[in-house]
Amino acid sequence: MAGLRERKKLATRNAIRDAAMALFEEHGFAETTFDRIAEAADVSRATVFAYFPTKEDIVVGEAGAAVDALAAALAERPAGQGSIATVRAWLGELTGWIEPELVLQLRLAREVPAVGARRLRIYRDVQNAVAEGLEAELGPDAHLAARLAAAALIAALGIAEEIAAARMEEGGRALGSAEIDALFDDAVQFAEAGMAAVKAR
Repeated sequence: MAGLRERKKLATRNAIRDAAMALFEEHGFAETTFDRIAEAADVSRATVFAYFPTKEDIVVGEAGAAVDALAAALAERPAGQGSIATVRAWLGELTGWIEPELVLQLRLAREVPAVGARRLRIYRDVQNAVAEGLEAELGPDAHLAARLAAAALIAALGIAEEIAAARMEEGGRALGSAEIDALFDDAVQFAEAGMAAVKAR
């Protein structure tokens, strides 16, 4: 029974978010009210608020849970597996990020300061999680190196995200898994090169 309840809750959450994102696309962020979202999703206004306290929460979707999963994976990484490899494995498990909707998300981030600020906060949280994982791996003397490597990785992922969105917008299609993997691999290899240089010192 618990499984059925969870599936119903997930279906409701997805319906609300899908309806809201379609309204943001058609009418704009500011013009889309919670009442309009509730009507489009066929739920009450209170139900929308229960799942998404703010419209910014709707845009970022499950990003917060994904960051928590990354932090847990880094804290529990197997012996012999580096932090960067753990991040790459986490990237491979993400769903719903490099999708056509990303084009809308990035547009909203540019046009709506609150959305842009929320996305920056998520990237900061990812960067902090990676930096803490690297420092635990390399030792406390590598505090600066860990922070620099984490910042480099996040910058590379941000560029990969922008490239993916541009390709999807120009091509009018979702990227294939091989294309997404190639973008992630390039970003991770960039960070790995920096880590190798630090370790060689």
